[in-house]
Amino acid sequence: MTDEVKEEISILVNASLDDAENVWNQVGEKVTAKMSNFSEASEALSVPTQLPGYDWLEEGKPLVDEFIAFVLDMRCASRHLNEAIANTGASQLQRIYYETTALLPATTRLIRNEEGGVTEYLGDGLLAFFKVDKDKPKSACYRAHGAATDCMNAVREIINPILAKRYKLPPIAIGIGMAHSKAILTLIGDRDLLKPIAFGKCVFYATKLSRGVNEIWIDYSLKVMWPKSDNGKLRFRHETLHGVDGYLMYR
Repeated sequence: MTDEVKEEISILVNASLDDAENVWNQVGEKVTAKMSNFSEASEALSVPTQLPGYDWLEEGKPLVDEFIAFVLDMRCASRHLNEAIANTGASQLQRIYYETTALLPATTRLIRNEEGGVTEYLGDGLLAFFKVDKDKPKSACYRAHGAATDCMNAVREIINPILAKRYKLPPIAIGIGMAHSKAILTLIGDRDLLKPIAFGKCVFYATKLSRGVNEIWIDYSLKVMWPKSDNGKLRFRHETLHGVDGYLMYR
């Protein structure tokens, strides 16, 4: 991550938190359990997507392609919700709101910088995909790993210092899981609420492997596909994580 990108992410995090404070000041005290769902679907039953390589999906025309699924998850969000912290500028629900507001736009930008597509926000995390080009499969590995490394560094070097400076909050931690497989690309929902999804083993495995604390884990299929060179510095340690054969990436 260059100094220019770091500065861009720092500006983005602060701008996102300014917006979050404004929203919270307007409606924070009125928060209820009622939620709203938003989706876009055209009358032609063709829906835009954030899946790399696929701008649109059409109803009744499922496709199959090869992806690396990328799941980023913030650790201990439920504990943040239930434990008040004295002498801070945000606590409990307000704290999580600010933390995720800082985390999600910044990591989304970094993933997009590596040609990944974020398809869903999962409360305190996100789901993204990197398309595997059959002619250059290793390129997706480099891009996914670059995004994962940048996200980890951004949390440590940019997001946590800003949260500490603005709200006196302790550092947040994230886990990243990545897995490789073919996936079905299709639309789900009724005609008034169609949502594009990629459905495959990679999504389930990446979700399970995102449970580490400031760690990046990959599944066996991605390990097999991984480039062997990488200057010989990247290492993999095999363990079973939440029922999935995983490999912790480290240097």
